[in-house]
Amino acid sequence: MYPRFRLLILGAAVVLGIVMWLILGRTRIGAAIRAGVDDRETAESQGINIGLLFTAVFAFASFLAGLAGVVGASYLSLSHDTDVRILMLSLVVIIIGGLGSITGAAVGAVITGLITSYASAFIPQFSLFALFLPMALILAFRPQGLFGREV
Repeated sequence: MYPRFRLLILGAAVVLGIVMWLILGRTRIGAAIRAGVDDRETAESQGINIGLLFTAVFAFASFLAGLAGVVGASYLSLSHDTDVRILMLSLVVIIIGGLGSITGAAVGAVITGLITSYASAFIPQFSLFALFLPMALILAFRPQGLFGREV
């Protein structure tokens, strides 16, 4: 049996990811955010208040991070190094998926989760190596990540 609470969290995360992907890819506010990231000066010359827009995006991201902390603390075992473990996994997800790509973040999270789970079960003494090996290979052969774009 799998706990219903975790299935609820998984479902909410998938829905939130799809909604964010749709907002960034299909709405005017998403176009404004992408324009501000790609070329701030041109976006400002088109009348977009980049300072206000980025403040709103930062506030929303901070809200999501806080919500993730509250939800994660409800079922994870907390210790003094929980932040380091979460940040390490986040780094691996972003490097594998590619910076600035929601699809990459989703794929990177699935790959990282599978590697972490299988490595912890089958080769626990090498679980960190198994986690960082794909990241190192991606950095060596495709530095922008799987779904990142060339800079």
